[in-house]
Amino acid sequence: MRIFERGVRHPFFPGWRATAATTARGECEVLTGSLEEVVAAAQRGVRPRRAVWILNAIEEQDRTALWDLFEVPALAIQLNREGALVAFECEAHEGLHVAGGFPADGTGELCPCGRPGPRLRAS
Repeated sequence: MRIFERGVRHPFFPGWRATAATTARGECEVLTGSLEEVVAAAQRGVRPRRAVWILNAIEEQDRTALWDLFEVPALAIQLNREGALVAFECEAHEGLHVAGGFPADGTGELCPCGRPGPRLRAS
């Protein structure tokens, strides 16, 4: 995935550098990719230290399985075709916070995590 060559930065954790699951080896700070790519990376022995960022969406049973596998939180992120971050999940798992500069069609309610701003909610 060439989009990760530039590095994907999560707005709440800008110092954490994401490594694409398809190219990751050994230990990394944050592992990111599709659910299938992340599981394949785990089978190769890849171990993230801080988090797993799953592209697009993640089901609760998959989140639990990833916690059991890596013992770090799994959060969803959404990118556009150019690889820019559009929306990101926080630790409350109550929808995706919309990244700056992108339109929001969701709720403007305060998130349970305490952060204000527009969020996209699952229907």
